[in-house]
Amino acid sequence: MKTFASLLTFIVLIVVLSINARAQTCPGSPGCLDLTFGVGGTAATYIPTTTPLSPGKGAIQSDGKILAAVMVLPGSSNMTDVIIRYNPDGSLDTTFGNGGIVTMNWLGANNTTGHAYSIAVQTVGTEERIVVAGTGTGYTSSLRVDRFHSDGSPDLSFGSGGTVTYTAGAAETMAIQPDGKILTMGTRGALVRLNLNGTLDTTFGNGGFIQNNTWRVQSIALQSNGRIVAAGYWTNVKGVAFMSVWRFNTNGSLDDGSRNDSTRSDTFGTKGQTTITSFNTAWDVKIDATGKIVVAGSAGASGSTDFAVARLTTAGQLDSTFGAGGKATVDFSGFSDQIRGVDLRSNGQIVAVGFTYSGSPSSATRDAAFARFNSNGTLDSTFGQGGKVVTDFSSEGEFTSDGMIQFDTSCNCEKVIAIGTAIAGGIYYAVAARSLL
Repeated sequence: MKTFASLLTFIVLIVVLSINARAQTCPGSPGCLDLTFGVGGTAATYIPTTTPLSPGKGAIQSDGKILAAVMVLPGSSNMTDVIIRYNPDGSLDTTFGNGGIVTMNWLGANNTTGHAYSIAVQTVGTEERIVVAGTGTGYTSSLRVDRFHSDGSPDLSFGSGGTVTYTAGAAETMAIQPDGKILTMGTRGALVRLNLNGTLDTTFGNGGFIQNNTWRVQSIALQSNGRIVAAGYWTNVKGVAFMSVWRFNTNGSLDDGSRNDSTRSDTFGTKGQTTITSFNTAWDVKIDATGKIVVAGSAGASGSTDFAVARLTTAGQLDSTFGAGGKATVDFSGFSDQIRGVDLRSNGQIVAVGFTYSGSPSSATRDAAFARFNSNGTLDSTFGQGGKVVTDFSSEGEFTSDGMIQFDTSCNCEKVIAIGTAIAGGIYYAVAARSLL
């Protein structure tokens, strides 16, 4: 058994090194992998499971450590979802959980498997605690939120044993307010606000939440005045999806100008919603330094999509100073390109992270894709090849689900972290990669 374990470790090491070696495709210029991070710019973490992995979202602590939520898909007999924490240099943080990994037992009724989609850092007193949100039973049934101490142990002051569950649909996204309250939103269009201890905030909406089943929200962000911006998609009666953005007031009312709107003098978009008909879905939203709203996702017909970024004014109108009429798209020459994470640099540039499919639909491979936009929506030609980079971590494909700007104190400069998964030798790995900006 010891010999077999040693052999397995050796095989896994070879595969991990092959992932990193394959990703080393360009020298040290903007868009290239940062060779000071992990091995050759990537950190591949083996998760022992018999089913595929699916990456959730990531977060960066104030000390530069990187958090990643990773979902283990149904069918595995030995594990549910995990949280991984990396040191700023890409090594596993052995002070967290078991060697840098916390295993979450998210099993619901009848052995249905819950999933952790979103992760955030919440300051409680002087400690940065880790909040994970998703679903407790299946993909859409219930909202589950867990909180952990900085060492990965459950925070018993939160809910029951560190966990709360509510009948409100899965949480696809989460944000932490400056006062520590937790906002989640997701599959059933339910916007929920929790107090610091995990109880529903009854001053918000109707007993702590508002809901509209036509909203499909995948990201939320907070404006400086506390209003909540939600981005995702809206589907018409023909089943066609359109990128949509909504805004809610601090009490949970939709900012639509109706009698229920607590700020009727300045409504958002059209009746609280802005629909971008030429784009089909939003996966991430950020608020820039001027208060404008940056929304990122995809545009185009199903099976032939491009990176898509739109910028809205604070009132929810397309910003004509950005791109073409407030919109910008990027084609990576694959048959399907999609942004899954977007972040903003201190100089106003927009960094988008996602994936591109290449080859034919029947035998496609999925690679990580990056784009950098100037503040006016044009591609930054100094980044990669004409503003675009495709990074191939593994010949068997990868799935990049989030992107975040990290400030690297070793160079006093900004770099981009991509969170995802990769397959090599038939084995699934969680992957964090860092690229130069």
